[in-house]
Amino acid sequence: MFLGILGLREPSKLFSGFSSPALFTIVTVLVMSAGILESGLLSGLGKKIAARIHKQQNQILAVFVSTAFISSIMNNIGAIGIVLPTAKRMAQRAKIPHSAFGIPIAYASILGGSLTLIGTASNLIVSAYRLDALGEPFKMFDFSLHGLAMLLSGMIVLFVCRICGRRPIEKVKSGNSSRNIENEEILTENATPRNRKKSLIVLFTLVPIIILTGVGLVHPSIAFGIITLIWLFSGVLAYKTALANINIPIIIFLGSMFGISAVLEETGALNAVVNLISPVFTSLPPFFLIMAFLFITAVFANILDNSVSAVLMAPVAVALWKTGAVPFAPDALLMAVAAGASLGLVIPSHQATIVVMNSMDFPRKRFITTGAAIAAVAGTSSAFVIFMIWR
Repeated sequence: MFLGILGLREPSKLFSGFSSPALFTIVTVLVMSAGILESGLLSGLGKKIAARIHKQQNQILAVFVSTAFISSIMNNIGAIGIVLPTAKRMAQRAKIPHSAFGIPIAYASILGGSLTLIGTASNLIVSAYRLDALGEPFKMFDFSLHGLAMLLSGMIVLFVCRICGRRPIEKVKSGNSSRNIENEEILTENATPRNRKKSLIVLFTLVPIIILTGVGLVHPSIAFGIITLIWLFSGVLAYKTALANINIPIIIFLGSMFGISAVLEETGALNAVVNLISPVFTSLPPFFLIMAFLFITAVFANILDNSVSAVLMAPVAVALWKTGAVPFAPDALLMAVAAGASLGLVIPSHQATIVVMNSMDFPRKRFITTGAAIAAVAGTSSAFVIFMIWR
């Protein structure tokens, strides 16, 4: 509004960020996450894991992998809402601290989101900037290879390093935290029983749509909008529940930032910044340039938010490419931004981490040290994958 008062952009364009397909897709993914929760599609997961896997460490690994998979198809908080009650019951049955499961599922929910276009809002934001730059967004599974590299890196640090004498998930304090927030407690403590009809509707609508968007036949904004309507009209999801799960502050913020990014580009402010920093970046070899974008974005993701980091760094990546100083396609830098935005693993400021920490009470210091190790390994490995595939 202040930029409008200054006359830097007319209102019809100033608020155009709210018409972004990425913004609408984020809204529908938030609503879909609530629908999956309401259906109880994945209830009973813990019992099935415990029935087939008996060793405690293998159970934690199975929950880690399950959380990552769930997080790849829905909002991080929704994934935590599904897994957390299961993890707490499994910890109680095994008579071990809740935090033995809490730290791994916090990491898994964040890393799992990096696997697909809809796994995290930052991937959708990066895809939107590619649409503006090249006329075509990223597809559903374009993020999967570097996402798998990051997920495997997390598994190595958390589980394989135990063989080498390091035990990042064992030195935890017992006991439950009393610092529960009311809304978080409702989200994580009440496991929804499975509704057969709702589960079938969710399954038979979600799978085909994921396939169609995965091959690029339907844009996610259209596909997931249709799913949302089907779930609302079929009773899978109540209208009030759908509205309650739309994060209005983040939607307003992102819509505004899309508009501000356009203002910065039109006024030349963004180009001025890029011209200032381009000598530093362009002097780097391609691999290290990708790494630099990735880890700078990761710093913003930890200090601020993963969505904020993507909104800040994606336009810089596109503008740097437009100068002609980058000797490869913008896809590599945009993918580096997407990967870095999914590395908010060091400072426990991510919403998913806060929910798990409040419920399962794991120590902040242990999360920071382990997260730093995962971020270093995951960032380097994903940068290599991006360098090999997208440059």
